[in-house]
Amino acid sequence: MTETLSRSGRRAEQRRQRRRQQVRLIGALLAVLALLAAGFAVYLARDAPEPPAPVAQEQVRTQRTLLLQVQGPNGTGVANALLAHDPDERTGAVVLLPPQVLVNVPGTGAVPLGRALVTVPPQGSRDALSDLMGVTVDEGWVMDQPVLASLVDALGGIPVDVDVQVVRGQSVVLSPGRQDLTGAQAVTFVSYLAPGEQEQARLARLQEVLDGLVNVLPATAADLTTVLRGLGDRSITSTGLPDLAAFLIGLATVDEAAALQYDVLPVVDLDPGGDVTAFRADTDALTSLVDRLLADSVPAGVREGGNRVLVLNGVGTPGLGDAVRAKLVPAGFVFAGSDNAPRFGYTTTQVLVPEATVEGQALGERVAAALGLPGARIGTQDIGTSADVIVVVGSDFRP
Repeated sequence: MTETLSRSGRRAEQRRQRRRQQVRLIGALLAVLALLAAGFAVYLARDAPEPPAPVAQEQVRTQRTLLLQVQGPNGTGVANALLAHDPDERTGAVVLLPPQVLVNVPGTGAVPLGRALVTVPPQGSRDALSDLMGVTVDEGWVMDQPVLASLVDALGGIPVDVDVQVVRGQSVVLSPGRQDLTGAQAVTFVSYLAPGEQEQARLARLQEVLDGLVNVLPATAADLTTVLRGLGDRSITSTGLPDLAAFLIGLATVDEAAALQYDVLPVVDLDPGGDVTAFRADTDALTSLVDRLLADSVPAGVREGGNRVLVLNGVGTPGLGDAVRAKLVPAGFVFAGSDNAPRFGYTTTQVLVPEATVEGQALGERVAAALGLPGARIGTQDIGTSADVIVVVGSDFRP
């Protein structure tokens, strides 16, 4: 009996040893399989084609801009503002523009913004402001002072905070305080500058009048379109009246939500002499303002550098600088101004770059291609600091 139990115990121990060996073999096998699986995964990761890079979504611009200009008796723009509205972001902005700030009008040169309106068509004023601010100016709206008065009266007057006693001759036209202004009073107030006041005071009054107008606009674009249609042909807009009405109603909606921002174009005083007031844009402060209010309207290429083009008219054709600008700007170049060449009679357009390098040649060829003149002569010249390329336009250029 004892011997039988002993043999049974030995067999049990042998079975336990065999099971332990089986477990060790299975463990080893699993380890080998794990190593093989890991190696195969590395192989697949190494030899598998790279996943396609995500396609960048093209950013769609949703902000729209409009240059509003009110003409004085001599046709100059005495009240100027750039309006912006973004219906997607539900934001709006008004940049008040001193009429004395110098802009570069294609084919004319540097003139005050207000004066540009009597120098070139309204599109030229928009282009000049676009080049100055580095933003897209989509549309324009020009009216004279009597039309502004008619608009205010058609809306039933506007609420305004009058900041100063407004005097005409010996008569007090307006006293300080919150009040509703008629059209004639609004025109007088927006153009008034008391003795010793700076231009910024008049810009503040323009803000008051614009804010008053926004606050009394009709509830619907259809109703406002009717009002605008009643202003007649001295209210000139580059867009249709329904579109203009929708834009203005959008600003009113933004203003009601307290999201309409006003600011003034930053400028630096100049001293041209002869008691003439003139300003130039403060470049750094202007960049900051644009980034804050108009970033969506900055065209591609404007801030890249190395792409500023000065245009010289080598044939004497009026308006040639504007025609060249119309080809350069959509191609990503910055229009740095235009003037007449020292002489006329160029038959072949010349594209001048600072240095005869591979990069300079490539830049010149890109400019020539943008003008539709791939065979234009690429030369070198000491350009200075105002531009990166000079184009002397010849008779081979076609608008």
